[in-house]
Parts: sequence; C-alpha cells; structure tokens
Amino acid sequence: MKAGIYHGQQDVRVEERPIPTVGPKDVLIRNLRGGICGTDINIIKAGNEMGIRFGKEFGHELFGEVVKIGAEVTDVKVGMRVGLNPITAKRAGRRYSLEVGGFSQYVLVEDAALNYNLYEFADDVTPEEAVLMEPMSVGFHGAFSTNPQIGENIVVLGAGPIGLSAAASLIGEGIYNVAVVDIDDWRLAKARELGAKTINTKEESLAKGLSRHFGQVNVYGMDVPNVDAFVDAAGAPILFEEVMDIVKPNARIAIIAVYKQEVPINLAQVMSKEVKIIGASGYTHEDITKVIAHINERKTPIATMVTQVYHLNSIQEAFNKAIEASETIKVVVDLT
Repeated sequence: MKAGIYHGQQDVRVEERPIPTVGPKDVLIRNLRGGICGTDINIIKAGNEMGIRFGKEFGHELFGEVVKIGAEVTDVKVGMRVGLNPITAKRAGRRYSLEVGGFSQYVLVEDAALNYNLYEFADDVTPEEAVLMEPMSVGFHGAFSTNPQIGENIVVLGAGPIGLSAAASLIGEGIYNVAVVDIDDWRLAKARELGAKTINTKEESLAKGLSRHFGQVNVYGMDVPNVDAFVDAAGAPILFEEVMDIVKPNARIAIIAVYKQEVPINLAQVMSKEVKIIGASGYTHEDITKVIAHINERKTPIATMVTQVYHLNSIQEAFNKAIEASETIKVVVDLT
C-alpha cells in the first residue's frame, strides 16, 4: 500500500508500506479519505516529534470501508462504511493516536468493535461528509461542555474547523442563537452557510458586534453583551481578554483552543461575576454518536468545511495549502 510518512519539517512523503496483518481481534479498513488536522499542521511546521515520530505513518481523521475482519470480531461486517475513533483505534491508546494512519491506504484497527473505535455511517453519506466525524466531535464536545440551552445566546470564537464544528453542533441541536467571531471574511461566510451570525473583529469591536446580535444587559452600571456562553476555538489571547472584559455574570467559557502562551486572568472578576471557565479536550462516545446522527441526517451543511481535496500522491501539496491557510477550512486527502 501507499502511505503518507512524516520525515520532519515541511517533509511528508508517499512511501510503500506493507498492508497490516489482521489479528483475531482486529479489523482492516480500506481508507477513502483522510483529513489534515491543525495538530498535524503544527507538528509539520515545527518539524518536531510532539505527537508524530519521524518515519511513521500518521493522520487521525479518516473514513473508510471494512475489507477484512478477525475471527473473534462479531459486530463488524465486511463492507461497512465507518469512521474511526483514533484514541481507541490502537492498543497504545491516546499516546500514539496521531499515528493511526489517516494518510495510509489501509488502516488496522486493534480490538475492533462497533461504537468503541468504529462508527457506522448511512449509505448515502459522502466521504467528504464522513471524514469530518473526528474534528466535529471535538467541536461538539467543546460546545456542549458549556451546557447550552435552547434560547440562549452562544458565541464561538474562531471560524476554523473546530469553531465551525462547534457552531454547527449547536445549531444542529436546536440552539440557533449562535454567533461566530473571526477576522477572515471568507471563513465567516462559511459560518453563515451553517446558519450562524457572524462578527469580524477587524471591522467592529467584539462588544459592539455581540450587542448588535444579542442586545445588552446592565452589569454593575455598565452595559455588556447578553451572551450566555463562549466557546473559545481561536486561542487568541487578546480576544480572550476582551471576552473577560465584557462577560456577564454566570456566563460560561469553554476553552477548546490550544493556547501557545499564558494568558492573564482577572480572578477578582471571575469571582465577582461567578464566571465558569471550562477546559474541553477530545470527545466521548456520546459526542461521536450525536455527530454521526448530525452528519447522517444533514442537520447542517457541514461538508462546506471541506474546501480542498488532494490525491495521496500530492500530499505535500495538500499540506502546503493547509499551512498557507488561505481560503481553506479543511483540506482532505483522497486515498483511493
């Protein structure tokens, strides 16, 4: 088989590797699509081994079809069209979950079981829709860690893949008062396709944009936007500081972005306003099943996030485009 192999900074090559041998508890998937994640991008830009080792297969967002099953696997059938939970796909667990093989033509799933590491899709779901299962589960987990309620006003910071996934997840579950904040009009247009309101903080202040969409409430003599929860998928310290300046009492803030530097927090403000700051990482089985239903039922046009598809032979070009980040959301590799 052909496989995308990581060799260091800006260095991804297609190489021949043996098709994995299927053990009695394993399943072999023929990979159809692999998604490029922001984590992959950051590692390859830096050229380090913070999650992917040199010379290894990698990629953890994928969709494929089952082609071979081990003798002891009872609930998976040949021909099933499945998404993969990379955290449970290998016995090594989370430690090497970025090396599952999302850019390999065949992927071995160890200790395979339906609704544990394999999740079945409806027959009419396209590969471009299904490959979004993993990143959308991250966004779903982050959005719903705030315990959002129908009728509340929710703000998503960042219109990248995770931010748009968070917004789509909320809208798909009937929470329609969702605004997405970014500085890129092209990406914000994608958010509007999903049904979200938008704010470009290059054009207006965060406070003004949020007040325009959601109105204001008076807090200790000062009018602030009427926002019940924020989902931070941006990782922008200045934006987070603005949120803390205008947050209303009892608001919730979920952090799903990967911050690369420390951010000062006014704990007196957290205390006096009883603000809840929540960390959200990864996803649960329940998150994945909600996302599967969302994609199967096309609750939002989530496939608008797939902006480029490259063949495996052009994987370095695909990464170059993803790293460039110009008019891209989710860059996908076709393994067929």
